[in-house]
Amino acid sequence: MTGEAAVRQLPAMLLLFSLPSIVTAQTPTELPTIVVEAFAKTSNGWSSDEVLLDDIRRERFLAAVRARSPDADEADCNLMLLKLRKAGKLTVKATRRGKPADDRVLPIAEIAARTIMEKFDVATDTMIADPTLRKAFDAAALIVDPDVSLYDIRKAAFQLRKSRRLKPELVLRVADWDKQVVVKPLPEVRSNLKLVPTLPGVYLFRDQTGYIYIGEAVNLRVRLTQHLNDSDRRSLAAYIEQTSGEGLSIEWHAFPKDSPARQVAVRRAYESELIRSRNPRLNVRP
Repeated sequence: MTGEAAVRQLPAMLLLFSLPSIVTAQTPTELPTIVVEAFAKTSNGWSSDEVLLDDIRRERFLAAVRARSPDADEADCNLMLLKLRKAGKLTVKATRRGKPADDRVLPIAEIAARTIMEKFDVATDTMIADPTLRKAFDAAALIVDPDVSLYDIRKAAFQLRKSRRLKPELVLRVADWDKQVVVKPLPEVRSNLKLVPTLPGVYLFRDQTGYIYIGEAVNLRVRLTQHLNDSDRRSLAAYIEQTSGEGLSIEWHAFPKDSPARQVAVRRAYESELIRSRNPRLNVRP
């Protein structure tokens, strides 16, 4: 069974929100040499990025590494490959790179990548290199579009990284405050509004095309109830009515009641940074 098939058989929400802590293994001193030789032996002209993005090519590369170092950690091997490529130390020139990611996949990749990067505070390279984080990223993408190709979505994430569209928002790195990030399909929220906490926070409506609308609230349950019953944001109300909520999901960032997010000015600063970086279609840019 391929890695993609295995991920598709697992409940996406379980993968995404029930992950163990990420532990970094020790890197053996001989690993750079082993990785260079394994890549030269197995890459078949593909670039280092293409080797990591494709399940079959990556497994072939890892098998070659483990033939020399049986206990080598997958994340260490993959990150070392990227590090050596950036340092210009790979001895084989890439002659095959594949096609660029389809523009239609880029919004899905951005949503999935930001979900994982915020939850685990990791960079894009680590998210793809670490097998546990990669499965979480794949699962996050499948929540947005169950039919998306996992290879395409990973490639899109790397493409976004290179264009610096996944640069972390400064306010999100500073404003931790024990926030809880939750994603639910809109129909599920509508049928059980008690899923939404009565806490201050920021909420994001999104679908396969990207982010739709971002807002803030002193009480997330009250505000989302208003939006789902008869939103005072007419463009959002029309969009929800037009789609009947199908394909839409709601992501909320909930903060403790005694956190700085209880102040409207703080929530609006957080909201404005999200609007600036994620460019939701129905918001007026702050």
